[in-house]
Amino acid sequence: MLRIKKASDTRRRKGAVALLRAACLLLGIYSSSLSSAHSEVFLAKDEALALAFPEGAEISERTVVLSQEQRSEIENRSQTTISSNLFHYFEGKRAGEVSGYAVIDSRIMRTSPAVFMVVFSPDRTVSKVVLLAFHEPSEYQPTEAWLHHLAGTIPLEDLTPGHGVPPIAGSTLSTQGLSDGVRAARASIDVVFEEKR
Repeated sequence: MLRIKKASDTRRRKGAVALLRAACLLLGIYSSSLSSAHSEVFLAKDEALALAFPEGAEISERTVVLSQEQRSEIENRSQTTISSNLFHYFEGKRAGEVSGYAVIDSRIMRTSPAVFMVVFSPDRTVSKVVLLAFHEPSEYQPTEAWLHHLAGTIPLEDLTPGHGVPPIAGSTLSTQGLSDGVRAARASIDVVFEEKR
């Protein structure tokens, strides 16, 4: 059974408002400006987390307020911008041992957002990337096979379409947006855990 517990630290609660946008997208609460013909939700939050962690895992939500130095380091490593000083992730534990981490984020693809989840193994290697919602026309949506290229240990500087990741004709902005998001998630979790040592 999947159990999710909320972090009690009041600092972590400061992220609630900034995270509302991504949560609303994930739960299907959309702005009227998004065309329903182009909006598709593939997985709800609980379904996504069930994919990220083994059955019976205890999942904690964590929010970290990044310092300006941390934010600058993340943007420098990932070569992309992040929209907030709040970094939100999930940590899974089973039998007292960390089973992995997950980051749920959203990025604008062309003119509308996509919501995606980056799943990390306990050593913080990306094990999978899952598209949770996509609000562009379906012809711009990257395939699961393409998302598989974002996993593994590709150096961050190579994690871009046309370098370590194949481009997709007609989906340039979508593939760029998703690769930017994965690089930012990888850099964020590395910087946060380096600070915890």
